[in-house]
Amino acid sequence: MDTKELYHDYLNRLNQMNSYQEYLKVIKKRDNLTNLKNYFNKYIFISIYDFHHGNYNKLFFTNKDLKYYLKKYPEKRSHKNIIKREKVYRIFLRNLR
Repeated sequence: MDTKELYHDYLNRLNQMNSYQEYLKVIKKRDNLTNLKNYFNKYIFISIYDFHHGNYNKLFFTNKDLKYYLKKYPEKRSHKNIIKREKVYRIFLRNLR
């Protein structure tokens, strides 16, 4: 499975594929890796822990909401260096400062 297919799978698991397709229509762009990454950065906010454990209902609308959630539940944070090395969930890394 290539990276683009993997990200499509993530969107399907999160029930966000239709939203992504609407996003592409609005910005008048085609489906490619760059647009997928932009969509994830703008609209997909979930802890890596919750995504890994299938808690897809823990998707947040804003980065601020995700920060608050992770502050409240620090055990849901993932170590950045481990995620970067594994690369599977790298798309979900956020700057949470």
